Amino acid sequence: GLVSEMGSANGLWAGFCAVILAAGGETVPACPSTLAGRCFKTPGYRFPSVSTPSDCCQACVSDTHCGAWTYVPAVVEIGGSTSACHLKVAAENDTACSTGTSGIVRNHTLPPNSPTPPSPSPGPAPANALSVLFLVVDDLRPELAAAYGQTHLVTPHLDKFAATALTFTRAMVQFSHCSPSRNSFLSGRSPQYTRTYNFINSFRDQGVGENWTALPEFFKNNGYYVAGGGKVYHPGKPPNNDSPRSWDVYFKSNGDDAGCRKNETIYDNVCPSDEPLSSFYDWVLANETVAQLELASRMNKPFFVAAGLRRPHRVWHVPRRFYDMYPNNGTDPIGMPLAKYKTGSVGMPELAYIDNAWPSFDYNQSVPIPDRIAALGRWGYYASVSFTDFNLGLILQGLDEIGLTDRTVVSLIGDHGWELGEHGEWCKRTNFEVGVRIPYIIRAPHMPASAGQQTAELAEALDLYRTLAGLTGFSADAIEPGVEGTDLSPVFNDPSTIVKDAAFSQMARCPAVGTLGPESACNTVPLLKIPYMGFTVRVDAWRYTAWLAFDGATNTAGWDDPRALIGEELYAHANDTGVDFDAFENVNVVTENTVVRDELMQRLRARFAVNTTTTVGES
Repeated sequence: GLVSEMGSANGLWAGFCAVILAAGGETVPACPSTLAGRCFKTPGYRFPSVSTPSDCCQACVSDTHCGAWTYVPAVVEIGGSTSACHLKVAAENDTACSTGTSGIVRNHTLPPNSPTPPSPSPGPAPANALSVLFLVVDDLRPELAAAYGQTHLVTPHLDKFAATALTFTRAMVQFSHCSPSRNSFLSGRSPQYTRTYNFINSFRDQGVGENWTALPEFFKNNGYYVAGGGKVYHPGKPPNNDSPRSWDVYFKSNGDDAGCRKNETIYDNVCPSDEPLSSFYDWVLANETVAQLELASRMNKPFFVAAGLRRPHRVWHVPRRFYDMYPNNGTDPIGMPLAKYKTGSVGMPELAYIDNAWPSFDYNQSVPIPDRIAALGRWGYYASVSFTDFNLGLILQGLDEIGLTDRTVVSLIGDHGWELGEHGEWCKRTNFEVGVRIPYIIRAPHMPASAGQQTAELAEALDLYRTLAGLTGFSADAIEPGVEGTDLSPVFNDPSTIVKDAAFSQMARCPAVGTLGPESACNTVPLLKIPYMGFTVRVDAWRYTAWLAFDGATNTAGWDDPRALIGEELYAHANDTGVDFDAFENVNVVTENTVVRDELMQRLRARFAVNTTTTVGES
């Protein structure tokens, strides 16, 4: 049940402090009588490490924020020993539980109003507007069991979710890197307009989007209670998670775990952990998200609650039980499937390949890493995906137990793809399909024709803004001019409907002077100094990519100068269902298909050959 699997950690109080009504500063000299066999299912805000119900009660007594407590001695559902003491803001949702003990210390209550009044004053939400649970996962590629046909993955909670939702099998981000991607889909503008290709800029920069209405801000301005936690925006981009503009409250700081411990590390970034669940950022975030949903349910208004989970981003520091979901001998996985094509695509241009930070081994597009290291990397990644599946399951279970499922649109996406040895790559930051393709699963409970279905619609992360607005009851004219993307809500009435025929992405390259790579990351390179940009378009049967010289001063590529075209790629995708991550984009066929190449080059020009600024200042 919720009490035995859910609690929370220090930090949630920051989101509650404005709403607790304490009992006049009273002191409680001793613990009152306990309630054996009872549990308060109100989510906890803190869980001290104690070993008896009496100590749990004393912890509540000494914390003036605490109204009640529940102690559950065994947490068998989560497969490990962790704190069993849950401090509660209020004594609510009293439920029978055979092993639990509870007590009431103070008569706190939670009021039904927002803890932070929205500013500016919002307009009313549409009649019968649905709420939104917005879930974004760092580095999650669409390698999930039921939703994407990857039976070697253990993702039971997302399997269950997909059975109630619409799965987009061909969804792409607009930039395969954290900050540029999130700046794009959260602002509703492509990177070409946010001018964010690095970890320096954001759409809130002067002269860019100071006055744009971001996606969470749109709901906030329309009468929703809006709360965020974890890595929703990229840290610091925009500053302070775009607070207070985007949020009424940011309930969990944008952070991460401390990383691998020496005594747990099998290989660089691969570390099955025996630490308690309470030490893992994503587990704490999941529980605090449920607590925030409980709070939102009392608002008498629709809500937009967002949570950004960290894993499977490196490091792959997750509880050992999730590593043990995959066959292993304790130090190595057994029978781990590996990439079938472990080197760069035949005939690909040099700019297409980038050297990444993992593993610390001398490899390149022609020399792959050893199979043992590749297997360890996949083991760590898959274990982290299963841990994320578990944490998402906690959030979705909480939504259901609070009684919000039937009135809440749930959106789940990754912020970009991830390569696990395909094309010789071990990261993101590519224009290959594996780099830009993401899980994109949306449950619209009021549109039953979409439940448990898949669609081959060519979706973009950029479409989320208009699609979530459409699914929750807003008309197109409620959205400000300049927001890009397409409202995909018609697909939920008929998943065979095709609204779009192309998806676009791009990727910056910043190699050393006189080279084209592979050391070519642009993370810390100012916009003015970005020398190359790759533009890619995916249509039904093809992906075409053009790599061009780029002028950061005008934010444009050399579309009209033949000398600026540095390289091209064309890959056939006929009969690609998305299930096989290895079968496509292994041979560049651009020279054999000039008619297709010319047509898709014109699609890229029409999409990207625009000057979005007169002058860009030095960043």
